[in-house]
Amino acid sequence: MKERLYEIFNEEKTHEIIPFLKQLTAEERKALVPTIKKLDREISRIVMTKKSYHTAGSAEQHSIIDIASFVCMDQKNFGKKYWNVFRDVNRTEQILEWGCPSWFSDFINESVETELLAFNYRDILGWTEKGYVQPSPRLLGHHLSNYPSELEKHPETLQTHFWYLCEYPSRSLPFYKEWLPLIQKLVREQKVSRKRFLKECLLASNRNFNKNVTNWFMDAFVALKPADEEIIELQDELLAGLTSVQSKAINTILIYLKKIVHDPAFRSDEFTHYLPNLLSSEIKTIVVSTLGLIEKILQKKKFDQEILGVALSTAFVNKDDGIQSKAAKMILKYVPASENVKEAISLYSDNILTNIRPLLAKYIKEKQHKLEDIAIEKPALIKAENKVKEPGNFEDLMFFLPLAIENPETCHYDIALAGLIRFSEDADAESVQLIEPVFQKACKTIAKWEVPYFNVLLCNLIINYGLNLQKRFPAQLKNLGKIYQKTTEEEAVRETYLNYHKKIGPIEKIGVENPAMKGCKEIAVTVYRKMQSGDTTPLLSTVTHAPCWIAPETLVERFEIYQNKQIKPNHLDVQLALQRCALDDPSEAIQLAEKKLKGEYKALIFFLLGKNTRPEGNIEHPAWWITAGITRSPETDFKEFNGLGYDHIPKEFFSGIYQWKTIDSKKNSYYPVELSITIPKYHLEKGKDKLFLEYFVAEQKSFPEVPVFMWSFPNTPANVLAKIIKTCLFYSGIAEVYERSMVLKTIQALYQIKKPLDEMGYLFLATVFLDSDKTIRGIAAEIWLEHVTHQMMDNTILGTIIGQHENPEWAPVKRLTDLIQHHILNVSKNHNLALEELISTIILQMENPVTNLKRLLEIYHEVLALNQSKTCEKIKEKLSNWKENSSLKKICTLLLKK
Repeated sequence: MKERLYEIFNEEKTHEIIPFLKQLTAEERKALVPTIKKLDREISRIVMTKKSYHTAGSAEQHSIIDIASFVCMDQKNFGKKYWNVFRDVNRTEQILEWGCPSWFSDFINESVETELLAFNYRDILGWTEKGYVQPSPRLLGHHLSNYPSELEKHPETLQTHFWYLCEYPSRSLPFYKEWLPLIQKLVREQKVSRKRFLKECLLASNRNFNKNVTNWFMDAFVALKPADEEIIELQDELLAGLTSVQSKAINTILIYLKKIVHDPAFRSDEFTHYLPNLLSSEIKTIVVSTLGLIEKILQKKKFDQEILGVALSTAFVNKDDGIQSKAAKMILKYVPASENVKEAISLYSDNILTNIRPLLAKYIKEKQHKLEDIAIEKPALIKAENKVKEPGNFEDLMFFLPLAIENPETCHYDIALAGLIRFSEDADAESVQLIEPVFQKACKTIAKWEVPYFNVLLCNLIINYGLNLQKRFPAQLKNLGKIYQKTTEEEAVRETYLNYHKKIGPIEKIGVENPAMKGCKEIAVTVYRKMQSGDTTPLLSTVTHAPCWIAPETLVERFEIYQNKQIKPNHLDVQLALQRCALDDPSEAIQLAEKKLKGEYKALIFFLLGKNTRPEGNIEHPAWWITAGITRSPETDFKEFNGLGYDHIPKEFFSGIYQWKTIDSKKNSYYPVELSITIPKYHLEKGKDKLFLEYFVAEQKSFPEVPVFMWSFPNTPANVLAKIIKTCLFYSGIAEVYERSMVLKTIQALYQIKKPLDEMGYLFLATVFLDSDKTIRGIAAEIWLEHVTHQMMDNTILGTIIGQHENPEWAPVKRLTDLIQHHILNVSKNHNLALEELISTIILQMENPVTNLKRLLEIYHEVLALNQSKTCEKIKEKLSNWKENSSLKKICTLLLKK
């Protein structure tokens, strides 16, 4: 039987595979599954040529395996190989006629998840008629969405399947332009129920469709021009749609509710239940439309104004001057100053703008809460709360390693390496079995196509460690060989791809894609050699406090171990340790070094921690000293380092100061305004004792681990930030997932470092203040708030950079004003003073009015009022010119009077 399959396969006799399979029993087909899988792996292997690549199997062989898999496998083994079934639809039809698998119906129904277009609505109807498929409503609705031409060809389509389309549409539905005219025609001809379709359009607002599909149903509703009588009848669906997550749905519904607001049948009482959510929306058009609708309701003399007055108070959540002004005027005109209304409005007292507050004086029960000054001293980098917990024994290590595999880009990686050194010899016949699930997880992780390189290193160490343990405990770890063999077979297939970097095998030989990771690999190799030799001397660079710090006292104690054992540490391990040393409170470490260290170790620590302002003593390891100098004082050029072999490295990489500018590229319509930063090119040359820094700055394309290197340079993150700015933030409109992810990881790391910003830090923070991603801007605001609280923020530097970005309109000013309004306005007295300085500096950088400058000036006016400050004289000079602009005249006049 197997021999016959091999014969058909090798001789490519595709026409014989179906007759062969027909004559087999169910048991015989099942027995062929392992052979089919093996042949499938063989033909799927990629073969590279100089100009292209292809699979090892021929088209005929692929066809033979596709047919054999479909006929012989169950659904679990066959998986979701839709392409294998529909590579040749005619042949699939032949198979279905004599042997439709029992799982075929489920297989087809589940295909909706993939947005598969290999078959269509007409095919589904044919299969249904023949009994091959029992189609789900979701399958029918999805595929009918893509075939408007089929709508009138089958009686069940209009009667039933069309309504499935309304519940389960394809994401492609809005892109078929013929749908809307066709539905309008069918409604006119009364072939589709107008009432039911209008209802379905409104129900679409809360069916978790994507934005395009939801908007299509709203457009369909509008296109049918529902009469007032129909709108009144559909009030249940209209009101329910006000909770939609799609703004177009809400805005459309508000338009139609406004049409019937004066009708006695309008359900005003029910509508008021939705007002808090509508009026607190971040979408300005929703709030404005809602206020307009409320005003029409208030004009009805019979309605209880107090109820709407209480609801209106929610509008003061929004700090927009126009919204608050409109809400206040409506309250003054229509709403009595009852206790309930006063109570409701007073809840938002602190949020009401200073120019609106006088209008509502009789509605606010208490005086405005006086903000406190909450400035706090700079945070300590080393404290009990952020001390990392290390495994205490081999068993602890085995439970910790899976966590490290799942979080390789954190301090867990360092703790895992330290644990492997410390406990590699501690396994016994009983505890060693704990390695098997860890080994399996490491193999499964490293077998993926996309693996973070820190995970490659960690998983490789675990796998090699497990193989060494297997030699010592063969009976207990007999399964490791099978797991490892499967993993190596899978990698053998991947190795046929061009530029694949080997991940499994001796750690010295695994591939590395970029120079930055070469330094990390060298430290990992050092760890493995320690494990092999039983050397438990700890690494110097292991983190002691999250996220990436080493307590200076601990660093002194680790140097003492190497000093007493007379062991020379790995030069990159030393540099990484120096780079991670917390320098905010070094006094105790200096005293400890005085007692315990001698020679170069002592002099190096004294220099790093600032006891010695200049390098003193013999410089035996130049790379250590230069790293210490960069870490403690990157802007200082120590003459003692001249001629040590590192003079060829561009000064920017030492100082972290790069040339940059925001360019108005009028000739380039795709990137109209661009942030340009100049990073020198640097080639990593062969030589002894490279700086850890050199590996990172050496020429290389962008790579996903860049943000992780914040943990390697926490005292001097400028080089990391410069790379992110150049590759991910050169254009404010960039929206690719990769760039967004890189920026998000970087700002999350910067937030955790808790140190004053350097020049690149200010450039990065100013730039992400204007980012298109709300989450990124929110974290930027948190950094600003925290740095102001701890008196670590220079708002003149930050404001100058933001202003230089906004002067040529690198990004919409609305991003900045939304950030200020929703995150940093009126947090505390000192935050308001800092915000005044920030906005003043931004405005001073602007030569001419930019889009949405009015909103920034309104916020500036509000901040001045809160701080009881006067408009800066230099700003007044600008305002005198800007007030000629009609849209700015009112706010400029107000500011000139302050």
